[in-house]
Amino acid sequence: MNEEKCTQCGTPAAHGAQYCAACGAAFTGRAPRTGQPTEGASAYAPRAATETRAHYAASPVLQGVAIRFVAQLVDVIILAIIFLILGFSGAGTITINASTAQVSISPFFGALILIDVIIAFLYFTLLEGRNGQTVGKMIVKIKVVKKVDHSPITYGEAAVRTILRIIDLIPFIAPYLLGAALIWASEHKQRLGDRIANTVVVQS
Repeated sequence: MNEEKCTQCGTPAAHGAQYCAACGAAFTGRAPRTGQPTEGASAYAPRAATETRAHYAASPVLQGVAIRFVAQLVDVIILAIIFLILGFSGAGTITINASTAQVSISPFFGALILIDVIIAFLYFTLLEGRNGQTVGKMIVKIKVVKKVDHSPITYGEAAVRTILRIIDLIPFIAPYLLGAALIWASEHKQRLGDRIANTVVVQS
């Protein structure tokens, strides 16, 4: 077998060597060593693939109807307690005359309803806009994030989700039945408010 020599200086090539020991010139036609990338191949490809797999593995789990219902129930109880406290102020008094069956409503009743609506709006918007969680969501350890990159939502997005609760509450005799149906039908488990605001609910 003919011994391979360096084309630059003529020094015989050592077995398995890729470069000349005398002048450092590369020997042609040699296969790269094990673990060494071939010409034109990216040395970062395995790393990129690993990082991609890690990204998907670390993606938060989308949350469905059951756990979101529990969080919503906690929030409703909290708001109901606030509304009852305000109602005891007498502003929302409704009386019925036993003899005439005439109903008498306090002139401040309408104002009290408006205050209740504003409190509910601020409760969901400010808490979810701040850290993606109402008290109910904190308890069950879920939160609202942006669908595109799972980053924190803005107060504007939280407001959109809150306003569209009016639609998600349909039918009002069985609140959130429509919202639940939309979540079940959604690939990303989104109710209408989530779809418009481009948000999702994930495990925190």
